Amino acid sequence: MHAQLDKIHTFFAVVESGSFTRAADNLGLSKAMVSLHIKTLEQVLGVALLTRNTRNLALTESGNQLYQDFKGIFCDIDLAVSRITDDSQPLSGELRITSTWEYGQQFLMPPVARFCQRHPGLTLSYNVGASLDDLVSNKLDVAIRLGTLRDSSLKSRKLGEYRIVLVASPLLMARYPLQQLSEVATLPWIHNSNLPHPGRWHFQCGQDRCDVKSEARYSANSAQIMRQMALAGMGVAVLPEWLVTDDLASGELQLLFNDWQLPVQPVSAVFATRTALPRKTRMFIDYLCAEL
Repeated sequence: MHAQLDKIHTFFAVVESGSFTRAADNLGLSKAMVSLHIKTLEQVLGVALLTRNTRNLALTESGNQLYQDFKGIFCDIDLAVSRITDDSQPLSGELRITSTWEYGQQFLMPPVARFCQRHPGLTLSYNVGASLDDLVSNKLDVAIRLGTLRDSSLKSRKLGEYRIVLVASPLLMARYPLQQLSEVATLPWIHNSNLPHPGRWHFQCGQDRCDVKSEARYSANSAQIMRQMALAGMGVAVLPEWLVTDDLASGELQLLFNDWQLPVQPVSAVFATRTALPRKTRMFIDYLCAEL
């Protein structure tokens, strides 16, 4: 069976990228060679491993069993190779990262610049706003994401955390005077369309809890655009506290029901790998953990 390890590796690449074409790109093979590897492996094992049509791929029961059985084996191989590498050796190659524009500008670029200065043999490609799906398809090494992550086969490491706050312009609040938190659901809302449930928020005040469910009048996939909408008096919004600090100080935005707190949000490094990260990615994430 050891003679089939290269074909099993190809099988893993197809499963984890979700595409024969992407697997071929990642492995540096032709699509025809990837197809041949899978066909040969299925013939040797005497079972179908994948069901495929023009749109997607799916593991058969036998394919899932093979994937699960070899997952740990390949993890051990990756770890063994990683341990041999001497971290004192210079980093080289391209580091491809992504984050939101707002967080990247305010927090990420200073440590990224210092990391690149410390490792001059490394090149950097910074993509703004790429989706988590792009980690595999665009061969990105790591995505910096804010907030609770959607369910995903990707792995993550927490880098830090931040507060989110409920804000609105004084002009809007003059038009909609409120007496209690539950009434805020009746106001026009600005939702973050990146979130799985953008209109559901759980507020805590001591032992008391208040659940607010709102309907969106406006929505955006950028916190900065949401901030601009809130400043224009279009609606209330939940935004990162660090993004609106100056607006709160100037009075252009105001906190609503500040005694009620929203859950603290994580900052995560998300990556597409089984266990052992490439050395450049691992060292970069370690550096961000220390800096952020």
